[in-house]
Amino acid sequence: MTETRKEMFNGPTADATAIRRQPPVCRPLMPASTEENELTDRMYRVLLRWIRYADEQFKEWPERPNAGHFFGGAYWYELETAYTAMVYAIAARLGDYDASLTGQPREEMEGKAIQALRYLGFTHDTGPEECVRVTGRNPYCSGLKWGGRGDDFFRSSQTGTTIIAIAYTAWLLWDELDDETKGMMESILVYYADRWSFGEAPRNGVYYDTQCEENAWTAAGIGAAVALFPDHPNHAAWREAAELWSINAVSTVKDQLLRRPQVSTTTFHPDFTSENHAFVHPSYMFAGISLRGSYALLLLMGGEPIPEALTLNNEVMYERTIKGWSLLDGYPVPVQGQDWWYNRQHEAIVGHAFMNVLHRDPDAGLLERRSLEYIEKIQASNTRGCMLEENGESCIVVASSYQTAVDMEFASAFSVAIAYLLHMYGPPCVEPSEPDSFRERMNGVRYYPYGSIVTHRTDEAFSSFSWRSHVMALTLPRGAMWSVTPLYASYTGEVEFSDGGGGTGEDGKAHNTSVCLDTTREHVHVYEDGFGVTAEVRRGASGQLMQRVGFVSLPDGRSVYVEHIEITQSCEIARLSTGMIGIRNERYSALPELASGTKRLITPAETRAYRGFYGQEPNQLDRYNSASYVNVNDEIGYVTIGSAGMTYLNQHEYPKWKGVEDVLTLQARTDLSFDAPAALPVFVALALPGAAAWQTAAAAEGTRLLSVQEERLAILETAGYLVVVNNGDSSYSYTASGEWGQAEKRTADAHPQRGPVQLFEGRQRLTRDAAIRYGSAAAGAAYYYACRYVLELDHENQSQALEVDEGLEIIVQDRILVIINETKGRLAVAITDCQAAAPSSEEVRLEPGETRRLAFI
Repeated sequence: MTETRKEMFNGPTADATAIRRQPPVCRPLMPASTEENELTDRMYRVLLRWIRYADEQFKEWPERPNAGHFFGGAYWYELETAYTAMVYAIAARLGDYDASLTGQPREEMEGKAIQALRYLGFTHDTGPEECVRVTGRNPYCSGLKWGGRGDDFFRSSQTGTTIIAIAYTAWLLWDELDDETKGMMESILVYYADRWSFGEAPRNGVYYDTQCEENAWTAAGIGAAVALFPDHPNHAAWREAAELWSINAVSTVKDQLLRRPQVSTTTFHPDFTSENHAFVHPSYMFAGISLRGSYALLLLMGGEPIPEALTLNNEVMYERTIKGWSLLDGYPVPVQGQDWWYNRQHEAIVGHAFMNVLHRDPDAGLLERRSLEYIEKIQASNTRGCMLEENGESCIVVASSYQTAVDMEFASAFSVAIAYLLHMYGPPCVEPSEPDSFRERMNGVRYYPYGSIVTHRTDEAFSSFSWRSHVMALTLPRGAMWSVTPLYASYTGEVEFSDGGGGTGEDGKAHNTSVCLDTTREHVHVYEDGFGVTAEVRRGASGQLMQRVGFVSLPDGRSVYVEHIEITQSCEIARLSTGMIGIRNERYSALPELASGTKRLITPAETRAYRGFYGQEPNQLDRYNSASYVNVNDEIGYVTIGSAGMTYLNQHEYPKWKGVEDVLTLQARTDLSFDAPAALPVFVALALPGAAAWQTAAAAEGTRLLSVQEERLAILETAGYLVVVNNGDSSYSYTASGEWGQAEKRTADAHPQRGPVQLFEGRQRLTRDAAIRYGSAAAGAAYYYACRYVLELDHENQSQALEVDEGLEIIVQDRILVIINETKGRLAVAITDCQAAAPSSEEVRLEPGETRRLAFI
């Protein structure tokens, strides 16, 4: 390392321009390769509208001539000024500028972007020692330089995202920059590239905290110098290093087993899930595409080819995970919960754009447009032009990091800006796929054994279950996360012991109390058109509460949650809330169908309306008595069996802002005291995505929990399906009985007439009083059986034929149905084949004791 480079690392004391005597030579910027079109015009106008908001956040910096900053000028890594300057540079140099949207002439765009670059240059580690950032609310940044000198790897390397934004901005405005500013820009980019190109290796990690993001932003930061300064003596070393960091950003163990050159890390599981913040996190999986892609975009802007190292594994990861999880607004479902805000369509648009342009994926083209549609509508709902929240200053994202929703604005704008540049400088995008075709191909089951997740997608719903990191279940209707949100405790819930859990964890999380983090066992059964999972969770410091759950996703999008809770030792429980469902309750004027600002809760007894808003009033907690069903806003319904009562939290106070989010708890219990081991009654919830209130009420009438002898076995019959959940440790041969059909009211001396009965695979028996199902359930199994046939007795002779307990024996084996009349009378029955393309009824007459075998094609 030369003395000059050592000096850069140790902190130069002279102006950055002194590092290089001659003005740096920058690679010529290629002309935009694409003419403005409908897609780029929409993105550009989003950016122009946002500039009016960003301009409120601009201030001049008097410490040096012609300098200024945005959004306080002292945020982490100087992202706030770098990202915003890039948007201004785009407005200054590209697009069909419209001053009515920004409120100022185009010339001011260029001027403020240059002022921002100069502020960034002076306050960087390579700038004059006395030039530090302004004082802001974040003490970790106020009055200090930026650039990462003296920081650990994470913080110092993360400035790579700032570097890439500076590169875009400086390149777009290069011909307008004075020599001093050009010198500072070169110094910043060279400093970063040198620091991470010599003697540093890509980081390894996939569990808990993937190093995908870190490796990718480091590659991008180095790549900025590669793209802009091809004549620098370190250029070849930079290029090699940038590709090394890049190829190790999205890597699996298979890459090393195949001895892929340069790959030394594992940042993704073999099923192409990856973890950050201790759980599978789509935002950080997206980072592997988007951050490396920002370097690829710079190469496109310079007319350079894109090496494979910048795109390795993008397609397979995107296809297996993100694409199948992305719903109506383009953002993939956080299947193990979300710790950031829910409106992350900006993050999605840039990832989909790279898959569209670089990988020619028409599905990405569709998802990119969906993301843009919601970005536009959210922005149109805000009078200030902001992209997230009108009152973002009061929306606390992370209090310890002094972050509010305002601090997420510039990153949102930066993402749209990247997508815009990609379409302007990249090859023409492909035509988006047709929505119906996309939906049909995305439907089905995806199983992730390493990420510990199973998902099921249908036309009407998305369901998932996670058995590690956050043990949780989800069923989203078509409104996706605009209707239901992915709480960490979704369905599995929270338990609060009166003594705090008796453990050492500060908040009990380590003991599966506020959140279930792990299971002691789990069983997963994957069908072609659904799945069944059971899991066992020990809750409390000494496992005082054993929660056994089953979750079954049915082919039509409905799902069934079954819960058996056992108290293993004496304990006091202040609150036991399970069947927890996050309810999104936003208000955006341009999204009235999804975000009207009100949710209606409908039960058999009453309807209540809850307004959604952030702050202003305390939370409102309403309690409901036990009800057979509840419907939320005609968007999703829940049929409940065994509930001791429900609550609805209309939430306005948030320790951490994600969005306006209420919480429906289907099984809410308080002040429980146990002197000895005990078993609580089984609790069942049937979710009906897309159901209106009347449909939910009808489902409650037609859903029943059958009687069984086994304590940990639950068998549920509902329209079209028989669901079997064995939460026990033993296999059972069971006999399950329940009412059949729908009894009509009759006079006291007459027998009730009953409606049709569903027939499932296996043996069943009809008597006057019950339908009896026979079968077996393996230990820890969760199954479903689709209705094969429907049987209806002739009303004229039904009561006579079923006068005695002998009744009707029925065996279903695939397409064969055997009926044995064990009554003393003639029977007339009608059989309907439910699975035929055009169902029709076949009438059968049976003499006493007759056996009839029917074959269906």
